[in-house]
Amino acid sequence: MNKEIKDIEKIKNIIISENKTLIIAVNNKINYPEIGYAPYIFLNKCFYIFSSELSPHIKHLLYNKKGTFMIIEDEYKAKNIWARVRLKFEAQIKIVARNEKNYNKICNQIQNSHGNTLELIKQFNDFHLIKISPIKGSIVTGFGNAFILDSISLNVKNKIKP
Repeated sequence: MNKEIKDIEKIKNIIISENKTLIIAVNNKINYPEIGYAPYIFLNKCFYIFSSELSPHIKHLLYNKKGTFMIIEDEYKAKNIWARVRLKFEAQIKIVARNEKNYNKICNQIQNSHGNTLELIKQFNDFHLIKISPIKGSIVTGFGNAFILDSISLNVKNKIKP
């Protein structure tokens, strides 16, 4: 792996670990986009959110079983507002059933990361633990500096050429 790819891998890992929310984009039943966000954790190469199906973006995410997601650098940390580091990816989703083996372990990790609100919303039937498994994506680290990400690992493959 060349130095540039290694450097982009480090940036990718930093943006995933330093941020707390995913932006979610999904088409509704009449093919209009819905957009929203959700706090996440990253575990075993997948993202996990705990969100309500009453939110239109979550309702359609559950219906479509796929979506597009973005993690973006905080604008206050960005060197240039026009060139914020951003990771975008397509993914398939799956509800993790409340009786599945890892359900409580994952919920505990979400609570540790995002606070005790999870303890309250965990009781509501409209909220679901959702596993987001990346398929492919891209990362932009500056002007003219975009890279293809491949597979569930979102491995940095190569630079996108103009």
